[in-house]
Amino acid sequence: MKRIISLTLVLIFILIPLSDLSYASVVIPAPNITIKNQDMPELQAGKVNTIKLQLENISSASNIICTPQIGEGTPFLPSNITESIAITNPYQPFELKLNVLPNTEAGIYPLKLNFQYDYVTSASSGSVTIEHGSRDITVYVKINSAAVQPKILVTKLTTNPQFIAKGQSFQASIFFQNIGDADISNITTKLSGLSKDTIFLESGSDAGFIKSIKANGNGYITYNLKAASTVASGTYELEITFKYNGIEETQKVYVTISQSSTQSSNVVIKDMVFDTKQITPNDNFQVSFNLLNSGPISASNIIIKAESQDPQVVPKSTSIIKIDSLKSGESKNIRFLFSPTQDAITRNYPIKITVEYQDMYSGAEKYTFEQYVGLNAYVASKPGEDDTPKGKPKLIIDKYSFEPKLAKAGQNFTMSLSFFNTNSTKTVKNIKIFLTADTVTNPNTQSSGGSVFTPVDSSNTFYIDSIAPKGKVQKNIVMFTVPDAQAKTYTLTANFEYEDANGNEYTATELIGVPVVQESKLEIGELGYVPEAYVGQSTPISVEFFNTGKVTLYNMMVKLEGDFQTENGQYFVGNFESGSSEYFEGYVIPNQAGELKGALVFSFEDSTGQMQEMRKEFTLNVMEMAPQPEFPEEPPIENNNGGINKWVWIGLGAAALIVIGVIVHKKRKSKKEIEDIEINE
Repeated sequence: MKRIISLTLVLIFILIPLSDLSYASVVIPAPNITIKNQDMPELQAGKVNTIKLQLENISSASNIICTPQIGEGTPFLPSNITESIAITNPYQPFELKLNVLPNTEAGIYPLKLNFQYDYVTSASSGSVTIEHGSRDITVYVKINSAAVQPKILVTKLTTNPQFIAKGQSFQASIFFQNIGDADISNITTKLSGLSKDTIFLESGSDAGFIKSIKANGNGYITYNLKAASTVASGTYELEITFKYNGIEETQKVYVTISQSSTQSSNVVIKDMVFDTKQITPNDNFQVSFNLLNSGPISASNIIIKAESQDPQVVPKSTSIIKIDSLKSGESKNIRFLFSPTQDAITRNYPIKITVEYQDMYSGAEKYTFEQYVGLNAYVASKPGEDDTPKGKPKLIIDKYSFEPKLAKAGQNFTMSLSFFNTNSTKTVKNIKIFLTADTVTNPNTQSSGGSVFTPVDSSNTFYIDSIAPKGKVQKNIVMFTVPDAQAKTYTLTANFEYEDANGNEYTATELIGVPVVQESKLEIGELGYVPEAYVGQSTPISVEFFNTGKVTLYNMMVKLEGDFQTENGQYFVGNFESGSSEYFEGYVIPNQAGELKGALVFSFEDSTGQMQEMRKEFTLNVMEMAPQPEFPEEPPIENNNGGINKWVWIGLGAAALIVIGVIVHKKRKSKKEIEDIEINE
């Protein structure tokens, strides 16, 4: 009887909450966590897949952490997966992300999951004992093979500068594409074929790392290289090796070394000025201009020559000027003096200016360019003489202008010509004027052999009835410049045929210098960025851009502008060659929430030395960082059993006690009846 009562009391102590019975001690069995039975998850090879699972038999387990066991020999990649997940509500399904190798064969594969958790083992005297548990559970998944395996293909190699001289440092950017249907992650690269005798690393490592490339996406990696000072000109082969998804493949790229670099000094003539006053034979007139080095490096051994193309005009100062060096951005004023001879007449006299120079990349060779300027010399007759030794009338072009001032290749321009009869007594009549122009001599252009300029809606010949003594007549003609004309000054020749009052025929020619520029054309691709951003977090802004014009863009710079911090916020391209493309990626770090406007600014000098700027605007919606998730507090021990009220447990205990009492009473009554029967017998 005592034993039965003791068992009953123990049962009551177990059922009554421990918080109310400080003198009780309860042992709680460990949970036996399992995965709820469900359909087998299906995964796609070569992609990141998501599966849903739900736990069972969790008992008093809490702080549950699930970690997939991804190791060698499994079809799963240790990237783009759920490394571990905290299961905050064990009664609800949870998600796992799994990246499956792209070359995995179709089939059923085991996925081992490890669960770490805490659980209550016992409770006594108002306190609980918590222990840590661990359990491995294997789930089987079905994997379907990928449609197209991911593969990296090198698309191009670009260098900055585009042309590389021996001994020159340069950047080599290797562009590639993922031509498969699946993303690739954690790509390592290795550049080989380098040598101190040809091309070698100037800084950095020959190994690289790319975080990921999306399916059909593009990427690139840049190496800082240098050409050996003794390397011969030619094309050199390098190899780049990619490792990803258990695949290793090597592809070849080629770098060309030339004798000189286009990222050189660039000496130009600017601000040409010359006298237009009336002069007499043996008087001086001046030609002056600024010589500017617009290139990124110094020019040296500069020689400037000014030569008259007509013996009737001779130099009165030295015709050769030598400058030892001209630093990048530096300019010097150059002046030459000329004088007409006794036989000179009033007309246009061409002066040829030649500039030769070297820099660190030219070696023994010299850069050379020429420019012509037409001087309109008004030569006054000596007292008692006619305008010319023979007294014949002279017809000249005393002034010409262009609209626009610089003729653009591929566009029209209007040329205004002023024809002047220099004779003070004789009229010229029946004047025929026809224009001839330089031809395009570059054999690689479509216009090779043709004229640089073509009249628009008119002929290159026009007629003037007569011009009075000391009279002027102005003519306008619209000309078209061929699109592939090189940027320089071209010479138009005006040929005159005319008569005097006596019917005597005369001929003459005048030279017209026409400066032609190639229009700079910078094409900017679509900006790549995510419009949603967070305060304090970097957001990438990327774009590819192209020089679609026919001239180099000098000292090109790309930078991010706006009310934000940047990372890699500017990139100096240098001289951006015609037909080249480049890629920029910088990072914006917002300072506050709200709408954030910014711009990607492209600045460069065009072929005329003018600074140009292009902008690409963008807008980001900046949000505050989302608060970190908080794990719920542990529920009180009395609620671990589904929240049943403690008085229910007391009632159940009392009922059990009554049942036991009835059983005992029946047994005692039965025993007493048996004893009475034995006594009666």
